[in-house]
Amino acid sequence: MKNIPFYLFLVTLFLISGCKKSETPVTPDGSTAGEITISGKVLDFSTGAGIDNVAIIIQGITGDTTVLKSTATTSTGSYSLKFSITKPGDLKILAQKEGYLADSTVVFATAGREITASDLLIKQSGTAPGAKRSPAAVYLKEISLPVIGVRGSGSPENTEITFVVVDSVGRPLDLLNSVTVNFSFGSNPLGGLKMDPASGKTDAAGEVKTVLTSGTIAGAIQLTARIGSGAAAVTSIPVAVTIHGGLPDQDHFSIAPELFNIPGWHIFGVEDKVTAYVGDKYSNPVRPSTPVYFNTTGGIIPGSALTSDNGLATVALYSALPRPIHPTLGNGFATVTGFTADENQQQVSRSIILLFSGPPIASLAPTTFDIPNLGSQVFNYVVQDINGNPLVKDTKITIKAEGDNIKLLGDVEITLPDTQSQAWTQFSFILLDTEEEPKSRLVSLTLEVDGANGKVNFTIYGTVR
Repeated sequence: MKNIPFYLFLVTLFLISGCKKSETPVTPDGSTAGEITISGKVLDFSTGAGIDNVAIIIQGITGDTTVLKSTATTSTGSYSLKFSITKPGDLKILAQKEGYLADSTVVFATAGREITASDLLIKQSGTAPGAKRSPAAVYLKEISLPVIGVRGSGSPENTEITFVVVDSVGRPLDLLNSVTVNFSFGSNPLGGLKMDPASGKTDAAGEVKTVLTSGTIAGAIQLTARIGSGAAAVTSIPVAVTIHGGLPDQDHFSIAPELFNIPGWHIFGVEDKVTAYVGDKYSNPVRPSTPVYFNTTGGIIPGSALTSDNGLATVALYSALPRPIHPTLGNGFATVTGFTADENQQQVSRSIILLFSGPPIASLAPTTFDIPNLGSQVFNYVVQDINGNPLVKDTKITIKAEGDNIKLLGDVEITLPDTQSQAWTQFSFILLDTEEEPKSRLVSLTLEVDGANGKVNFTIYGTVR
């Protein structure tokens, strides 16, 4: 009987020690004291953005109730504290900042742990649950691509546009105050444009998105976001998106020079700009920076140029060797070709003819004359270059007569256009005697040529009776 109390004592001791062990977690080495690290973030309830300079207070509420630590969040809303505890237990983490409603959370702390607390979400004063905030403005926040390509162009064909709705003090609306935003086109080129969705509700950050997809016509687009209707509607400033054209098309490809006739046969370094006009199959300018390649049978020309926003690619041709000789048109005529590729990788090309005209020569017939009283004489003259081609633009041809009572009619003052036509090499005029009484006198006729090709000047003499 004396052994029974001792046996009961052992059972009681075992139960007591077992209960204590289950209530008090220990570290692997058996200690309940040690260091812990607690990290976390403080975010704006409405926008989800991190908030800086928020006071963080950590206080023990069970276990080591002596814990009382504090710090402040960084610019990203993050915080981290490392400290020692003597016992495991619950710690309360409190976030406080002026102008905000506080938030808190509880974590269980035991020595040796690195704890990441759940995010603390604090609201600005006046944004507590149930507080109504109305939309005051809607702004463009982001546009993924301000420039897209027409359908089938090979360029991106859609762009995501994000708007944000704010209240009267500029704070984005939260989910409690979410509103529906409707999207509409303003100025646009049509051609099958799409917008999806056509309306949407703002999210927790006050944001709403839509995706614009291009059609078959290039041009500028205006997109507007609107909340409500009538006089009370809140509307964004129109958002501009540009749709560029597709790939080159043979039927919409052409080239042209600044001048069709330059004095390049005998003068080297004369510049003539050549421009390719490049459109897609929808007749819109191709997408910018489409390459166009060039070559010439006379002079030199840059090998390529990139198209502008308007589908133009310009290079400068310079007169130089080789002097051009066309198989049909002869000396002085050069072939300039521009080419690129279409959507099927087939060559698209056009060619033009340029004239490299040479130094001028001139002739007049007859070279002498004898006109009776009140009579007349027809003169024919030729002004051309050494290859029989017309001279360049703005060349001036003048016929002058010296003598009494005479008159000139016809091609006596000529300014040449930019031409390759032989019609601008042959001219004529009439010399008339206007003296009523017979009177013999000497008369001179002078032909003058002055232009970029060079000068010619000679005089013939005759009699008017």
